[in-house]
Amino acid sequence: MRRLGHIKKKQLFFFVFVAFLAGFLVDLNFGTKLDDWIHDSAVVFQDRTEWKHSAIVVLDDGVPFNVGRRQALPLFAKATERLIEMGAHAVFLDARVSKEVEARMPYAHCINTDDSVQWSEPECWVGSDQQCRVNGSDLGMAPLKMDNNAINLFRIAPYLNKSHNLPDFLLFGFDVMGLIPEEGLAASDRLVTANDPVARWLDLSPDHAIHALITLTPSKNIDALYKAQFSDEICNSVHPCRRIRLSKPSYQTKMKGTRLILPVSLLASCDEKIALQAAALLKDKIVILQLSAPDEATDLVVTAMTTAVFGPKQMTPGAQYLLDEVETLIEQDSPIPPLPFLKILLLITVALLSVIAGLLFQQAILWVFAVGLFVALSALCFMNSIVQLWPIAASMVVYFVGAGQTTAVLMLVGTKEGRLLRRYIPEQVRNLLMPLKIKESFKNKRCHVVVLMSDLTGYTTVTGLLKEPRLVLELMNDYLNETSFVLQKKYGGVLEAYVGDLVCYYWQADDKQNRDCIYEKTLLAAIELRTLQKEFFSSLEQRYKNRIDQESLKQISLIIDAGIAVSVGDVVMGDLGPEQGIRKFGILGDPLNLASRIEGLTRRFSTDIIVSSALMNAITSAGLLGRRLGTFRVKGRLLPETLYAIGMKHDLYFEKEKIAQWERWLISVENKSTIHVECPSCYEKDKNTLNEWLSQGLLDDEKIWCLDNK
Repeated sequence: MRRLGHIKKKQLFFFVFVAFLAGFLVDLNFGTKLDDWIHDSAVVFQDRTEWKHSAIVVLDDGVPFNVGRRQALPLFAKATERLIEMGAHAVFLDARVSKEVEARMPYAHCINTDDSVQWSEPECWVGSDQQCRVNGSDLGMAPLKMDNNAINLFRIAPYLNKSHNLPDFLLFGFDVMGLIPEEGLAASDRLVTANDPVARWLDLSPDHAIHALITLTPSKNIDALYKAQFSDEICNSVHPCRRIRLSKPSYQTKMKGTRLILPVSLLASCDEKIALQAAALLKDKIVILQLSAPDEATDLVVTAMTTAVFGPKQMTPGAQYLLDEVETLIEQDSPIPPLPFLKILLLITVALLSVIAGLLFQQAILWVFAVGLFVALSALCFMNSIVQLWPIAASMVVYFVGAGQTTAVLMLVGTKEGRLLRRYIPEQVRNLLMPLKIKESFKNKRCHVVVLMSDLTGYTTVTGLLKEPRLVLELMNDYLNETSFVLQKKYGGVLEAYVGDLVCYYWQADDKQNRDCIYEKTLLAAIELRTLQKEFFSSLEQRYKNRIDQESLKQISLIIDAGIAVSVGDVVMGDLGPEQGIRKFGILGDPLNLASRIEGLTRRFSTDIIVSSALMNAITSAGLLGRRLGTFRVKGRLLPETLYAIGMKHDLYFEKEKIAQWERWLISVENKSTIHVECPSCYEKDKNTLNEWLSQGLLDDEKIWCLDNK
């Protein structure tokens, strides 16, 4: 048991409230997104095993390979007629078809029992001018021609090649034109997402094919099916949507069982008796026609079946995804979160338990409780086939915030306090704060500092390639250990912050007599940091070859890089944060903003390190070379600053002749001179950047580049 210390009841209630509020805000802002990896596995575990209201018809091996997709359209039209004749509720052709006429080729009329094709052939005849003429085949003039009963219950995906404005008789013939509604037969097969590449939602919009098909289905109360639920979301910013319950992907025809996928060759058989027997299997069902083979990699959708940890790792055919939308809507078995009051009750319960556990138990036991809570909440997702979207991440945030608060209070006493201070607070800061009395606060003071800031390029892309947070954290820790640690150990820099992939250090330089030495030390630190960064980036493929897949690793090696900025100025040093919450010791001031802005400029110039003009003398005394880039007014700053690229003397970019030639070119640009001055080819990137800004009118009459929006 841990010591309770002198924590008051009011503080305990406050801890409970803060923990609950943290989880509530996470749930409010992120919803189920943070838990998708668990929810997806639960949905796969409780997958749909029966298609009660729908089925699929596919292009199968019974249709010879010499029959093209457009040539096969009459087969699907014939199949539709027979399906409707035998009692199918509605039929949807999930294929993008053009209305443009291609009548001068044969079309498949039906499939013989020996798998041969009866063709509708174009006719050739000799005209009066003795020239060969070709009349289009009958089916070529209307590939989807079908009877009145069938056309009334038929819908099709949006047409190809902007051909929706062409007349419908080009596909369906003249006889049924009076039966085609004013809005046409096309219905959207749009795939909606909620800012996520994984498809998990069914579209509830009235222009969607699912709405059209259910509208055609008798005895279905469409208003009841589409009645808004508390779990409904907005996808693609405009479309109402609802979670979908998926079935496992199937890549072969099935004539028996609970999930029927029938071959079109059977339904379009020249033997009508055989075809009608097959069509009778789909009585009272909505049928999706798939104009491709069941195992053909054309219209495939990334779903939970693809990404779930315990899923089959298979992509779902588009027709099956539409079918699962139909089944989810009719069965009303969409995966949903618990009711709002249950969710709030859960978060409050976890908040209470976490605060109490944080007071009573050691850290090891707290981790055991955390694992137990995670397992219990995950189990809830798997146990119920409907209420599956429990707020696991939000609950874990509540737990860690609640237990973390009480643990933090208790750790202020005892021997662990010193270890925490050494690990998380720089030595220079400890030396400032430790002499203070318990209730004494550090008095904020003004200091002169040199700020070094470095940020990774391509970090967001890298995290997307790595996918696993564990790998991202390993990469960042290895990077910081191999590069920025030298700033602390060798050069005595004070860590200001790690912000994602950005590192910020500063050196206090209040002593004017010693200031030049500190300037030189900072510049040499920047040079060594850049050397270590290059070594680290070049070793990525070898370093992580057994931990990251080679393709991702190769892309990361091409993308990742870093820029470095050094600025000088006065800051305010002190502790920051709310009165009653966790506070941070740090600095605030113009040099931080300036360093951040000029670090971003390394992407636009042929240099890895950019420094402010106050360091010009130190560049020379440190044995380095500098190249003036210009005078800039950056965003968030009124005063302009002259910036320099710095490097070693042996660097090809810092040869004196090239620097002098660059300076002549830069002066001509700043003077807006019409006299041509040659710019060294190695600075082509710099030249393009300044010319671009010049064309945008960013150079004022005082020769200052005004990058207020950069």
